[in-house]
Amino acid sequence: MTKFVHIVYVHPVENGEPNLHKVLLEKEFTTKQQADKFILLFNTPDIKLYVEAVYLGCVNDETGELV
Repeated sequence: MTKFVHIVYVHPVENGEPNLHKVLLEKEFTTKQQADKFILLFNTPDIKLYVEAVYLGCVNDETGELV
Protein backbone atom coordinates (compact mmCIF):
# COMPACT_ATOMS: atom_id res chain seq x y z
CA MET A 1 0.00 0.00 0.00
CA THR A 2 1.30 3.41 -0.96
CA LYS A 3 2.24 5.65 1.94
CA PHE A 4 2.86 9.40 1.64
CA VAL A 5 5.32 11.13 3.96
CA HIS A 6 5.62 14.91 4.44
CA ILE A 7 9.24 16.01 4.84
CA VAL A 8 10.51 19.05 6.76
CA TYR A 9 14.20 20.02 6.70
CA VAL A 10 15.91 22.26 9.24
CA HIS A 11 18.57 24.49 7.66
CA PRO A 12 21.09 26.88 9.23
CA VAL A 13 20.40 30.58 8.69
CA GLU A 14 23.29 32.44 7.05
CA ASN A 15 23.12 36.14 6.16
CA GLY A 16 19.46 36.23 7.17
CA GLU A 17 18.36 33.41 4.83
CA PRO A 18 18.21 29.63 5.29
CA ASN A 19 21.08 27.84 3.55
CA LEU A 20 19.12 25.19 1.65
CA HIS A 21 22.29 23.27 0.76
CA LYS A 22 22.96 22.33 4.39
CA VAL A 23 20.47 20.10 6.21
CA LEU A 24 20.83 19.87 9.99
CA LEU A 25 17.71 17.80 10.70
CA GLU A 26 15.06 15.91 8.73
CA LYS A 27 11.61 15.22 10.19
CA GLU A 28 8.89 13.07 8.63
CA PHE A 29 5.15 13.51 9.24
CA THR A 30 2.09 11.56 8.16
CA THR A 31 -0.02 14.68 7.44
CA LYS A 32 0.65 18.15 6.04
CA GLN A 33 -1.05 19.65 9.09
CA GLN A 34 1.49 18.01 11.41
CA ALA A 35 4.35 19.30 9.27
CA ASP A 36 2.89 22.83 9.24
CA LYS A 37 2.44 22.78 13.01
CA PHE A 38 6.07 21.72 13.51
CA ILE A 39 7.26 24.53 11.22
CA LEU A 40 5.18 27.14 13.08
CA LEU A 41 6.45 25.99 16.47
CA PHE A 42 10.06 25.61 15.33
CA ASN A 43 10.22 28.99 13.57
CA THR A 44 8.85 30.97 16.53
CA PRO A 45 10.15 34.54 16.08
CA ASP A 46 10.68 34.96 19.84
CA ILE A 47 13.45 32.35 19.83
CA LYS A 48 16.64 33.09 17.87
CA LEU A 49 18.04 29.65 16.99
CA TYR A 50 19.84 30.62 13.75
CA VAL A 51 18.08 27.71 12.07
CA GLU A 52 14.84 27.54 10.10
CA ALA A 53 12.43 24.69 9.33
CA VAL A 54 11.35 24.47 5.68
CA TYR A 55 8.72 22.19 4.10
CA LEU A 56 10.30 20.04 1.37
CA GLY A 57 7.18 18.32 0.10
CA CYS A 58 5.25 15.06 0.06
CA VAL A 59 7.14 11.89 -0.87
CA ASN A 60 5.65 8.63 -2.12
CA ASP A 61 7.28 6.12 0.24
CA GLU A 62 6.98 3.29 -2.27
CA THR A 63 8.69 5.02 -5.23
CA GLY A 64 10.64 7.80 -3.48
CA GLU A 65 9.05 10.29 -5.85
CA LEU A 66 8.35 13.85 -4.68
CA VAL A 67 4.67 14.53 -5.38
